[in-house]
Amino acid sequence: MKCMEPASAGKLRLRNRIAVAAMSRMQAEQDGTVSRDMAGYYARYARHGAGLVFTEALYTDITSARAYFRQPGLTTDAQAEGWSGIVQGVHAHGAIFFAQLQHGGRLCEPGLNPLHLAASDGTAAGNTWQTATPNAAASAATPAQIDAIVQGFVQAARRAVAAGFDGIELHGARGYLLDDFLSATSNRRTDNYGGSLQGRLALPLRVIREVRAAIGDVLLSYNLSIYKMDDNAYQPPGGKEEAGEIARALAGAGADILHVTTRKLLRPEPWGETLARTVRDAVPGAIVIGNGGIKTLTDADEALASTGVDLVSIARPFLANPDWIEKMQRGRAAEPYVPGMERLPLLSG
Repeated sequence: MKCMEPASAGKLRLRNRIAVAAMSRMQAEQDGTVSRDMAGYYARYARHGAGLVFTEALYTDITSARAYFRQPGLTTDAQAEGWSGIVQGVHAHGAIFFAQLQHGGRLCEPGLNPLHLAASDGTAAGNTWQTATPNAAASAATPAQIDAIVQGFVQAARRAVAAGFDGIELHGARGYLLDDFLSATSNRRTDNYGGSLQGRLALPLRVIREVRAAIGDVLLSYNLSIYKMDDNAYQPPGGKEEAGEIARALAGAGADILHVTTRKLLRPEPWGETLARTVRDAVPGAIVIGNGGIKTLTDADEALASTGVDLVSIARPFLANPDWIEKMQRGRAAEPYVPGMERLPLLSG
């Protein structure tokens, strides 16, 4: 199967085309340092054959970035030192390891951060993901606060490199801060960070450029989506053309990899083709990863063939089956994902 063949895409060399997607587990220590079981948790995916592993989302500052209680971070040297041992364990089992960096923005749990910042004043629809409490009203980040947010990403990326990660991923999807700035509905700013698509792209592109300058030639991925935690129906106003323009801008600013997150990777968007195919065609020189609804190796091969992505990333099947690849190769039945598994002990299953 093609998905199990070695992959060589740009500077990325992998033993297969299967990645473990970032999955929030919310089981770090209270101060954001890694917990006892996290080394075994991540190494297990590598030991069972994954080619690429992403960390769960790691917060980038202690002022406004933390999305969840007991989320791990990369804001202190102690946090980075904890990750260095986990990186070594993943490498020992032959996988590549990326740190995903996140600012939670207006989707952060209420009361978790000193500041609750977003692209614009307002409240996200619905309830929070972790505690199912109503989202709190957020304040539009000032230019000075935006500068601090950017530096949070930069410093976290530097710590990730120092800890030995093979790459960095910027979480620009699902309504969290970078995606909040990119959204035409939630971003109502009238300064250089809002208005036109160029303005809405200003913060994501600035973060990419400044992180790129800080990490040199270390691989840099950008995770993007259309749907949002508080708006599943969102569509870019410019449709296919806007989606392609966003992809070209992200790659042009310095992203080596575009990680396309969808509910269903093979489901066409209203313009008649999948988001992954639109991104693939827009950036033929970039590495593209597709995510969403992959449950079998056959699904993975179909996605590679029909969308043109270089890799597929998978979350829930891995959460329910740390040995998912081995089960699929041996024709064994996989355990189904059950909502709430994210909260089970890390080494369960």
